[in-house]
Amino acid sequence: MTKHITTTAIAFLVTFSLMFVAEAATWPDHSPNQEPDKSWTITFNKPVNRETVRGSIYITNSQGNRQENVLSYSDKDQKIHIAPPVGNYRYGENYTLVITQAVQNTDGQSLKSPITKTFSIKAGVTYDLANVQANGTTSIIERLPSFEAAANRMNGNQVVLLQNKIIHMPAGLVSTVAYGGSSLTILYANEALTVQETYVPADTELLYVDSTAKSVKVELAGRNFYIKPQNVRLLPSQTVTDRTYYKVSKGSLHHFIYSHNTKSFASYEMGAAPRFMQEGAKYYSTDGSHFRDVAGTEVGTAPQYFQYLPMRSMTRYTAEELDAYIMKQLRSLENAYPNSTIYKNATTRSKLIGMGAELKRIEQESHINAMHILALAQHESQYGLSSYALNYNNLFGMYVTDDNPQNKYFASVSKNIQELVDSILNRNYLPPGAKYANGTNFGNKAIGMNVKYASDPYWGSKIGGHLYRMDRSMGGKEMANQLKIGLTNTADLNVRSRPTSIGTPIVYKYPKIGMPLIIKNDQLPESPWIQIRSDVAPYDVLYVHGSYVDRLIWE
Repeated sequence: MTKHITTTAIAFLVTFSLMFVAEAATWPDHSPNQEPDKSWTITFNKPVNRETVRGSIYITNSQGNRQENVLSYSDKDQKIHIAPPVGNYRYGENYTLVITQAVQNTDGQSLKSPITKTFSIKAGVTYDLANVQANGTTSIIERLPSFEAAANRMNGNQVVLLQNKIIHMPAGLVSTVAYGGSSLTILYANEALTVQETYVPADTELLYVDSTAKSVKVELAGRNFYIKPQNVRLLPSQTVTDRTYYKVSKGSLHHFIYSHNTKSFASYEMGAAPRFMQEGAKYYSTDGSHFRDVAGTEVGTAPQYFQYLPMRSMTRYTAEELDAYIMKQLRSLENAYPNSTIYKNATTRSKLIGMGAELKRIEQESHINAMHILALAQHESQYGLSSYALNYNNLFGMYVTDDNPQNKYFASVSKNIQELVDSILNRNYLPPGAKYANGTNFGNKAIGMNVKYASDPYWGSKIGGHLYRMDRSMGGKEMANQLKIGLTNTADLNVRSRPTSIGTPIVYKYPKIGMPLIIKNDQLPESPWIQIRSDVAPYDVLYVHGSYVDRLIWE
């Protein structure tokens, strides 16, 4: 239906008397719920001068941007018809029709004052094909009735919008957003969003892979996940000016994590620099192992040793060496941050002081590496100086979640460590068949404790960085004597008590691909069988078929 706007011209030098009518009724100040293909007709009582109309009658959206409407004339130029823009108006958007003073009739008469009237387009569902500029602004090219129709017509510089939000694009990044009362974004294993795999906090950068009307496919930690469209902000490649990257400095690999919300970086030293990387150059990776340069070319693979080192390993350092390291680290923090309320008097206040003997006892009795427990405590408690550590003897953030933090008090640091080992690690995370078993390493969001233990996708990498720096500070014994580590390459890998499947019962299974194991001997006479360290009591040696294990190669 076409609306009509009528203007009345009187004598020369006498102002127009204007009345807007629609079907013999006065047109209201605001006309809601219009169709997206709405056209308008302005009726004058005298013919208009076409030369004065161009640029003087137009329609703007709520941002003040002029629409590209085609104007036509009828009734001997007494009527001006305003067609909808190409692709029609946006559903749910407000618009303003503007008639300026510059409009004249053929006698040269002008309007005394400009006329503006607003209208809004009804809410509805269309999938808008739009161009996107480097600054993120979009301009709609065409409105289509289905996601598939819009996606099939999209080219390399365009995106698909739904209710003014980008939901599909050729390439780019994803920044997660909070939704539904939770700060977390669930990452699903399947496109139907029925199998929850892991989770990340808001403002996490992910690599965009693809999307449909119902899910967004992303890459994190070297594998694909699916998330709800409500949890994403899509960032087309042409709009990305900064992103998370890796860089080598003074022989170490540093990880620079970008916040797309605050437009700022945070960084940490994660491990030894791969030989194929150049000092100062930027590299990109979703798992911290497989790297590409800024041109997108693959440059090499270099997994970080401490990120994959299983907790069932045993450190070469003594209790005395661990205690000496703790005091050295606390003195360093005191000196580096003299005005910090957190690190002031760290050498007398920290709950880490004197932990060496307790850590070695746990290592012997519970078969969990003392360095791993210390690194976890450092990371979670700010070197034993967090409020949870000081006030509750809680070194590990136990029972403190993103959406429901608890103030659980422990009678001593020793009891806190024991509960971590008995109630969490050796019960729910480290045994291959445990509730949250994804590997005995700190890992990432694909494998290891990081899958279920922490929302931060780089939690495992950051703790690996603590281990790397700890080992360097104590003399580098661990890096100089690296263990052989393999990753399972099949699901439900059988582990046996002897290097044969004939007549040998299965002790346990590694349920997932990518789970790390310590290789004790890969030169057995029974090759391709290999000897590994058991991940269940009594933590002796067991055997797996070597064709189902990929050996990690360190730089």
